[in-house]
Amino acid sequence: MPLTRRTVLSAMAAAPVLAPVATAHAAGPRTAPAAVPAAAPAARNLSSAGLPAGHRFDLKAEPVDLFGKELRLAQGRVHQQVAFDPVTGLAYVTQIISDGRKLADETAPVPGEDRDRRGDLCVNEVTADGTVRAVMYLRGVGHGGGLGVEHVDGRPWLWLETDADRVTGGFAYGKRVGRVAFTPDAIVDAGSDRIEVFDPVPGTSGVTPSLDVANGRVAVRHVSSAGAEYRVYDLAAFRSRTFTPLHTFPARYRTQAWCLYGNLVYQNEGSAYGSTNPRPGNSWWNVYDITTGEVVERAFNTTALGLSHRETEAITVRRTPDGPQLVFGFATQEPGPRRMALYGISSTTDGTGDHVPWTDLEYDTAVLTATGTYLPQYRQVGNRVDLHLRLSRVDGAPWTNGEKILTLPPHIRPHRTQGMVGQTTGSGVSGSLTIRWEVLADGSLRIFDQRGFTGWIGLDAGYFTS
Repeated sequence: MPLTRRTVLSAMAAAPVLAPVATAHAAGPRTAPAAVPAAAPAARNLSSAGLPAGHRFDLKAEPVDLFGKELRLAQGRVHQQVAFDPVTGLAYVTQIISDGRKLADETAPVPGEDRDRRGDLCVNEVTADGTVRAVMYLRGVGHGGGLGVEHVDGRPWLWLETDADRVTGGFAYGKRVGRVAFTPDAIVDAGSDRIEVFDPVPGTSGVTPSLDVANGRVAVRHVSSAGAEYRVYDLAAFRSRTFTPLHTFPARYRTQAWCLYGNLVYQNEGSAYGSTNPRPGNSWWNVYDITTGEVVERAFNTTALGLSHRETEAITVRRTPDGPQLVFGFATQEPGPRRMALYGISSTTDGTGDHVPWTDLEYDTAVLTATGTYLPQYRQVGNRVDLHLRLSRVDGAPWTNGEKILTLPPHIRPHRTQGMVGQTTGSGVSGSLTIRWEVLADGSLRIFDQRGFTGWIGLDAGYFTS
């Protein structure tokens, strides 16, 4: 699948390795959810670390193609939203059920228009290699534009819209927030006691939730006669039905999907290619500061312009072993059945162009001491990582050739060894005052010089590509 910018191999290869699903449990009406098979131990732990204060995802950075292909889901319809289990890394994806499908408890196939009008969803459980591992069906809940996943007692719980009113044409949208355990092959109807229901803004429609587990918050987008609005709540308070928002602000622009992360809401908009929307299309990102309600960034999305159909859908933030990642996608394939393409951005910015603040690097203070104000620090702008430091040995011993100075954090490590030129103090040094630095794929930052000198070593303007 070509990207307009450099395609990168699947980032999901670093996600946990999961055990095969056991035989699916048949769904009995209104019965307690059956247990979901436990995932195998993760190959690498998913990081719970968030972004530094004031930072946001760099929408100018090159995206990663998560799967390296366009995925066929259980239904042939456009996917609406995606969310990831913060413990297992499994993806959950909503779709309206396809035309003519007959579920296990239905007496005849149901036309797609009926599914649209009453809000019948399929939720796909997708593994790191793009395999649909299991599905669950939720009837009468809505369109599937909002989705969050939390992991409780060893199983995933879905947060999504529910209690849609059937419409005579078009699509039905939920008017409350629902929480339900994902159960393979289960068929659950709105109104079932298997769905825990929250009604934070009674009397509104078009209600969609977003869950920010990392920061303990939940947000709700709703539509009323006054227009569309976002409300952000403390998650624990919301679950106890204390619906006092921490922040409230109006929603702007046409919304395909949105998500809350930290003090920001990321929203995307756009429609499929067509006679009124030729390439490069009309896909945009909009980023809100929830503390002010202001749109702090609006950027045109040029990812994967060559896709067929290319309808903007789905945006979320997932945990990875190297930190948070903004995930967004497009519904593809013309003609259908539709498929899903997902991309990710891990690079961050402080939002002031190329001026990204420096972040401290950890080093062994029992062995090394920083000289003056030259603390070991880094900053990342797109794929470029700048380093600066000036260090001396505490014991005054000479530096050794190939000595490891410190280890870089996972999210800025390069894919191959890269060299940089640094400097050393002139005191007692013969010949060149420059030294060679190398950064390895495992994050090791090393110096290479055979002169065995003492004194400080430094990197005033070293950089490499990550």
